[in-house]
Amino acid sequence: MLIGRRDEIQSLNGFFEGDTAGVAVVSGSIGVGKTTLLQEFAKEKNAIFFDAYETTGKHQLERLGKLMSIENIDAERFCKEITEKASKEKILIIIDQYQNFVKADPDFDKLLYSYVIGEWKSLPVKLIFCSDAFVLIDKYVKGKKAIWKNNISLDLVVNPLGFYESCEFFADASPREAAYLYGITGGIPYNLVRVANMLKVPGYEKYGLAPASDGNKLKDITARLFLDKNMSVGLNPENVMATELRELAYYNYMLTTLAKGINRVNQISAEVEKPKDVVVPYLNSLMAIDICTKDTAITEITNRKKTRYSIVNTSTLFWYKIVVPNYEDYVSGNIDSLWSKVEASMDEYMETVFIKICAEYLREQSDKNLLPFTVEEIGNWWVNDEEAGTTDGFDLVSLGKCEGKSATIFAQCYYNNEPIEVAQLKVLIEKTKQLHRQGDAFYLVFANAGFHENAITISSAIKNIMLITLDEMR
Repeated sequence: MLIGRRDEIQSLNGFFEGDTAGVAVVSGSIGVGKTTLLQEFAKEKNAIFFDAYETTGKHQLERLGKLMSIENIDAERFCKEITEKASKEKILIIIDQYQNFVKADPDFDKLLYSYVIGEWKSLPVKLIFCSDAFVLIDKYVKGKKAIWKNNISLDLVVNPLGFYESCEFFADASPREAAYLYGITGGIPYNLVRVANMLKVPGYEKYGLAPASDGNKLKDITARLFLDKNMSVGLNPENVMATELRELAYYNYMLTTLAKGINRVNQISAEVEKPKDVVVPYLNSLMAIDICTKDTAITEITNRKKTRYSIVNTSTLFWYKIVVPNYEDYVSGNIDSLWSKVEASMDEYMETVFIKICAEYLREQSDKNLLPFTVEEIGNWWVNDEEAGTTDGFDLVSLGKCEGKSATIFAQCYYNNEPIEVAQLKVLIEKTKQLHRQGDAFYLVFANAGFHENAITISSAIKNIMLITLDEMR
């Protein structure tokens, strides 16, 4: 069952058009749904879908021959079979985990390439290489030394699902429950389908998981995804990272540091007790596999003093913010103690999740022309307090247009248990004076717990202010 992925399917359909050979690369982290996407795309097409298991070259060809019902197949015979098929009908060839084939048989890779630029050049052969190994697919297919680098007509990176698509896995969960479930799953389909099964959503029975406890549904789901070491069914971020990187000790420490909110290079360097020229390459490696990202203030992208790092996926953040700092409880199976740590850190953790949801809401509403402005770019902005080693700014800053003129949208996202009061609205408006922009300014305040009546009353008298609750966003 494929949920979402409209843009990805559209890109693949565009690639599939035409009657000449084409090469596409589809990459993304483990569990993000690449295989499901390609299986859906391959339906009703003349397709060969081969999963390149990590084995020898001889064994790969034996498996490929079995798939095609051809005995004693070799690389040359495979290519000739494809030539014959493509002369009659367009053919789609999908090789999942392509790096395993290249490592096992580099000569097969070279022969395939020679056919694509030679005999298949004017034939409708559409070739898709798929991989969850960012480093290896770059080395063997997309990198500077790869023979394919100039022949890729589609480079598609499959990302986790957003909040609204993820909600389709959560049945009738309340807005607050849905936001939390989106956070811990990270929008990763591998996690989402298991949550759907626990919530008894039709269509996911094959995963065979017992229904979530009615007593404390969120605790039960969280425990079974991540907190119960012996029975966890969620995607462990450390296992994902281990497929790409060595020396996990330093990477784990850096991610635990980032999860604490220590996010500038000099701060990270001090925390992990490594010089900056050692820290930066480690951070670059984490960015290369989409584990962390480097943020710059939206209006100062060239200001190297205003950069900070953060963990990309909220499921990874949950692991390094909750589980790793309490690893003794995790190893000993003390789920109740771990859950108490989750509850104690809930608002702080969910603030990061909520900011992501608010950014998605802004994009969605803008795309549907439901806002008094259009959104062209979303980021954030902050000032550094060098003495305190902290930053202060806006949760979101968006640059856009209003009636054809420049507009800046300032947003604060509050995730707590208390309705927002007038004082917090004034803080946002006062803070905007630090960032001088031409054109209209809009002030957006998002709150999961809603707003006090006095805030609602006062906001009606303030130009261009919008108060938005999580209930409205769901």
